[in-house]
Amino acid sequence: MRIDGFQNIPAVLQSFKVDKSLSSNSENESSSSSSSVSLSAFGEVLQSLQRESAQTAKLRSAKVDQLAKEAQSGDLDVDMVKLATSLINLQVIDTKG
Repeated sequence: MRIDGFQNIPAVLQSFKVDKSLSSNSENESSSSSSSVSLSAFGEVLQSLQRESAQTAKLRSAKVDQLAKEAQSGDLDVDMVKLATSLINLQVIDTKG
């Protein structure tokens, strides 16, 4: 997901279906207790995206480690047609010259 400037923040929050009642409850709680901390809806979404990003990085690292072990042991089987097709579709390889 790409965010271009602050004009897209409401759309981002809406896409994550952030409940506005949560922020009003947080405001009420923070006014009654001076030691509480509350996050804005945008902060909550940002925190969630950071957690997801960290989890994805761990999974990707585990997959790379697994493939490296397979390659070192000689057990890695690469479908060259599928690889070439993917490289062409991603425009990594230019077939037009």
